[in-house]
Amino acid sequence: MRTVIDSSRMREADRITIEMLNSNGIILMEHAGTACVRELKKAFGNNLIDKKALCVVGKGNNGGDAIVVARQLVSMGVNVKIVLLAKGEDYKGDAKFQLEIIRNYPIEVEVIDKERENGIDVFKDLLIDADIVVDGIFGTGLSKPVEGFYKRVIDAINNDFDGFVLSVDIPSGLFADKSVNSFPHIKSDLTVTFGKIKPCHVLYPACKSCGKVVEDWITIPQFVFQKVGDYFKLVEKEDIPVLKKGFPESAHKGTFGHAAIISGERGKLGASILASFAALKSGCGLSTVYIDQSDYPLVSSFYPEVMFYLAKVKSDEESLKDFLKDKSAVLIGQGLGVGDYQRSIVKKVFNTFDKHFVLDADVFKNFNLEELSEICKGKSVVLTPHPGEMAALTGYSTKEINENRIEIAKEVAEKTGAVVVLKGYQTVVAYKDKLFVNNTGSNALGTAGSGDVLGGVITSLLCQGYSTLDAVLLGVSAHGLAGEIAEKNTGREGVVAGDIIETISKALNYGV
Repeated sequence: MRTVIDSSRMREADRITIEMLNSNGIILMEHAGTACVRELKKAFGNNLIDKKALCVVGKGNNGGDAIVVARQLVSMGVNVKIVLLAKGEDYKGDAKFQLEIIRNYPIEVEVIDKERENGIDVFKDLLIDADIVVDGIFGTGLSKPVEGFYKRVIDAINNDFDGFVLSVDIPSGLFADKSVNSFPHIKSDLTVTFGKIKPCHVLYPACKSCGKVVEDWITIPQFVFQKVGDYFKLVEKEDIPVLKKGFPESAHKGTFGHAAIISGERGKLGASILASFAALKSGCGLSTVYIDQSDYPLVSSFYPEVMFYLAKVKSDEESLKDFLKDKSAVLIGQGLGVGDYQRSIVKKVFNTFDKHFVLDADVFKNFNLEELSEICKGKSVVLTPHPGEMAALTGYSTKEINENRIEIAKEVAEKTGAVVVLKGYQTVVAYKDKLFVNNTGSNALGTAGSGDVLGGVITSLLCQGYSTLDAVLLGVSAHGLAGEIAEKNTGREGVVAGDIIETISKALNYGV
């Protein structure tokens, strides 16, 4: 899993490394510029020498990196011009040092600051003459939306330039730690980031403005990153074979565990059946749905591999106890409905079972966060809400949740002690002090029953003896990949939950 680091941790990693270099940040700046030039050479090959580059330089260290790029490009024979977005005397520290060096090189330097009356017009003329723009305006420290002069500079690059844009570390105008891209910002073709990737490089929709993202360590030692810690881990399809566990040749259906699925209302019984079959297709040995005996004729013909426990009264505690006595993990919530009966059956399941619980869908509409935290106390629990269900559970609006997915998932995990799976594009997983963002999947998963399938997959992996966290990470990443595979097979419009079930085993065996 790739490490994603936020801006505060990155600043600390920079500080520690520069201190180890006897306070010489110029070394890191030189490596940063070298990394950018190397990627430009990869992008253009031998044609780079024939291109005209315009390096747009802000006052901070990001601008200093861009000056290094200019110096190295002109040393190769590339036609380079520099645009300073402030007067020379406004540059400080390492950026000032780089600016003083560049004065010794045959590079045209144009100052276009906010006080220059026709500055933006001159800048647009320079853009028209360029093939490559190196964006060194702002770095990872931006804390408010760009406006005024800098907005006009960014708008000019986006609207009046049709060449190749390389952003140094981060597209200027994006917030390093946020997924939003609704503020003025550079839309890049290539972003070369330093140390570790930042949240905006991988979180949607901000990541769409970064183009291709290349991560370069610029010689910051790994032990420094271990010291500062990570913000979250990015889970990708390449992590699936690492998460997979092996089983002995002598394993049998008992070895792989028995999944328990509590059915919901009569009109939504399909959700439980999908989950139960998904559990089987994900490798558990047995899967049984707890159902009202009067509902059995409605579902008995779907999947012959799925078993049923026929209860005379579903809420009867003795029937629940009998059903759960030999099960490995239980899933409840899909199509459950809302009301006193539903609240009571969830509580009874917790009172009569002591293994793994996966809670989904209507559970989050029946309990508030405080109530659910009390129910989950001391249990092995996975919560799998989508943003609307998380809103019902927490009281936040869906908009607040979508804009703060990582923070809210972490908050709920801390309060409940559960592994929280906040579903959606780039599903967030939070558990104790650990955070993960899944990078598999597509909008083809936006189909009825997709979440029910995920619940079945996670329940199945818990039955097979995976740790709670590994079951979730493997289940979420494989479920996303199964959606990608299904979309390739049928096209986005053709994908239904059953297709995800049919491709889940291929996803679970990716790279194996």
